[in-house]
Amino acid sequence: MKTDFFLKSVILFLAIGFLSALSSCKKDDESSEWARCTNCSLEQISGQYAGVATLYEYNMESELTGETYSEEAYLEISPQGNGIHLNVGVVNLYNASISAAWEDGSYTISSLGSGEFFANIWIRDNQIKLTGINKRSIPDPESNDVILRSLFDFEVVKTE
Repeated sequence: MKTDFFLKSVILFLAIGFLSALSSCKKDDESSEWARCTNCSLEQISGQYAGVATLYEYNMESELTGETYSEEAYLEISPQGNGIHLNVGVVNLYNASISAAWEDGSYTISSLGSGEFFANIWIRDNQIKLTGINKRSIPDPESNDVILRSLFDFEVVKTE
């Protein structure tokens, strides 16, 4: 009976030690994860970005007809009046020029219209990352709807 108690105690002690070691490793990983940048300024987000993107192309029925992945995506953010101006794309494949509102402390950038743009702003160790989409659509001549023509899905990190 004392042997069972001793054995259970040793197993419990080892289990606690193992879990403690795992949780301390996880804490290190968590500190390096991206978090929403809820206090980013225009100065912090302005500049050049580079990363990856996928361009999805659609026909007039909004059916997927093509998909192109690139590791040469770019995005540039610059101040423009009371907002910002963005250029996003992949050289010789896709380009969009977008104007959007900006307010310090925002963790998203969005602009609606035929070139709908939406991006989340992330931060890790003073490094800024944007993940988002840019949709292009045209009016449907037969209804009040729109026809999706392309969707540009990107993830870029600030380079300067």
